[in-house]
Amino acid sequence: MKSFSNSVWMALLITLTVWLSVVDELKAADENFRVLSWNISGDAFVNEQSDFHSLLSWGNPDVVLLDEVAPSADPSELIKALTGLRADDDSAWHINFGTSGGGERNIIASRSPQEIVREFSEIVTYPDEDQTRILALVPLEKRSRDVQYLNNGIPVNGAVVVIGDKRLLVVITDLRCCGDGPESGEETQRRVEARIIRQLIRQVLKRVQVDGIVFAGDFNLVESTFPMALLTGPLPPPHSGLIPAEIYHPDGITTWTWDGRGTPFPSNTLDYQLYGPWGLNMRSGFILNTERLSTEELKQKGLDGGMVGRTGRHRPLVVEYSWK
Repeated sequence: MKSFSNSVWMALLITLTVWLSVVDELKAADENFRVLSWNISGDAFVNEQSDFHSLLSWGNPDVVLLDEVAPSADPSELIKALTGLRADDDSAWHINFGTSGGGERNIIASRSPQEIVREFSEIVTYPDEDQTRILALVPLEKRSRDVQYLNNGIPVNGAVVVIGDKRLLVVITDLRCCGDGPESGEETQRRVEARIIRQLIRQVLKRVQVDGIVFAGDFNLVESTFPMALLTGPLPPPHSGLIPAEIYHPDGITTWTWDGRGTPFPSNTLDYQLYGPWGLNMRSGFILNTERLSTEELKQKGLDGGMVGRTGRHRPLVVEYSWK
């Protein structure tokens, strides 16, 4: 048998190197993923679709979690806004439009397939005894409004996103806003919502095998941090409690996610991403704010400084995770 020539061996070596490079890229793509969460307070992906698309292109997400979405918002408009975020990717997005929460629905969108989680697929009701306790703290003139709010169910949605051979439980919520004290009806309702959501997450984890957890949303911690304490509590083994992703504006210092300028209320950190450190590492993250970018950076990214303000008062959160 004649021995291969040097040129043939070189060609085989180059082919093998290219193949290994492709394998490494595919492996990295499966191991790392980005989650963008955002309180859009209505339907920014309809009314400000161009700005919405540009901001998401900057965030470059694999999973998009939207809270406080108007129920009248058309999911097909969201698909339009999500299409073409990456120049080299025209794959279809998977959309899960939540049913619970009335006027404050929650959407889960992902590049990877999703599995419905029955605990979050229907209206998540408030227990009767909690409704009675909440309404007893609400002034009489506001009670009919709050009765309707409670009837709409807890604003929460959840699903399992299948990323490669891994399974990620994602949950998105918009806890009750406002309140005039730690014993107010609004704060009491937030605590009830946090307790019920944590119970449902624990229930899912006992029934469904997942490799990681991301829980995001507007927690509205304006009166106390007790709802956060409830949400970050212990979960069934092998999972641990959830921890907040540490992220900042592009300046590396600022953390507010709600813009209170021009209102009686100060800018504040209301929006969070929590994750389970048992299954995930946080690789990087930031709060999207075009106001904090230099002129050169805006030009490079095809953005303008006022873009994020036109899409609402809340700023999007982007976190990149890797599997453990």
